[in-house]
Formats: sequence, structure tokens, C-alpha cells
Amino acid sequence: MKPRKSMIGLAAAMLLVFAAAPAHAGAGSVCKEKTATSVDNKGSDGSECFASSDGSSTAKSKATGDKSFADAEVSTGGRSKAAATGGSFSEAISDTGGHSTSNSSSGSDGDATSDDHGVAKTTATESSEAHSSAFGKCDAVANSTGGSLAVADCEADGTFAHATATGGGTAKGFYNASPVCTPGAGTARVRSSGGNCG
Repeated sequence: MKPRKSMIGLAAAMLLVFAAAPAHAGAGSVCKEKTATSVDNKGSDGSECFASSDGSSTAKSKATGDKSFADAEVSTGGRSKAAATGGSFSEAISDTGGHSTSNSSSGSDGDATSDDHGVAKTTATESSEAHSSAFGKCDAVANSTGGSLAVADCEADGTFAHATATGGGTAKGFYNASPVCTPGAGTARVRSSGGNCG
């Protein structure tokens, strides 16, 4: 199992090594890659997508709207799908049978990272942030909306972390530590192996 920082570093290195000059797509940008290479497309609407695979599985990304960027990367049988709309950033990275799905819209930032058969899912809308990571056979889900922050992290088989924040709240769930719920004017809810709040 690779640490999160190593996987993100690998993703950045792959982007630098494999990315060719971006091709221009239609209004939005769609990328799909299942061979041992990468694809980088730009849409006429100002969006961009990137997809990279080592040939073991398929990476899919789709971006729509100016300044939207979607990045999907897979290796060793992982499965990744990323979608970004309305000037958002979305990234899904998976390795060793992991499944990662990230959806961001309306100026939001979201990422999902998985390894060793973990499942990571992220949804961020309305200028929010959501980050999920699943390293091991575990389940991490982060959902945020309305200027909120949600973080979900699991790193051991059989564990889970589900975090949801709305209306400016902050929710952080962990597989081995106490959760954080700061609703502010909104809501924050965590259900996890490390505990519940909200």
C-alpha cells in the first residue's frame, strides 16, 4: 500500500512524463484511456481533461465549463472516474484494484484516491471542498455543498469513514481517530470506524 503523498507525487510525475500537447475537443472535454498511455484534451469552452492508464484498466474524465479540470488516473487494475463542471477541479486516482470517483461542480474542489481495493467517493458542489482516501479494503465517502469542507479517510481493511457537510460546515471522518463536526451555520455529520458526530 502506497502512502497518499507518494501516490500524488507519482500522479504528478506521470502527468509530466506522459502528457502530450493538449488536443482540442468539442464544447466540453472528454478523456478515456485504457492503453498504457495518457490523453489530454481541451474543450472549446475552456475546460480540460486528463486521463492516464498503465493498460490494466480504464480511466475516464470529463470537464465542462471555463476553467474546469478533470483528472483520472489508474494503475494495477484500479478504476477511476472524474467529472468537473462550472469552473471546478476534480481528481480520481486509483491503484491496485482501488475504485475512485470524484464529482465537482460550481467552483468546487474534489479528489478521491484509493489503493489496495479501497473505495473512495467524493462529491463537492457550490464552492465546496471534498477529499476522500481509501488505502486498504475500506470505504471512504466525502460530500460537501454550499461552501463546506468534507474529509473522509480510511487506511485499514474493514474500516470506513463517511463525512457530509452543508452550508459552510466542516466534517472530517477517520478510520482510527475521533471525528470532527463543526456545523457553523450549516450542518456536519460523520459516521466512521473512528466515531460519529453530528
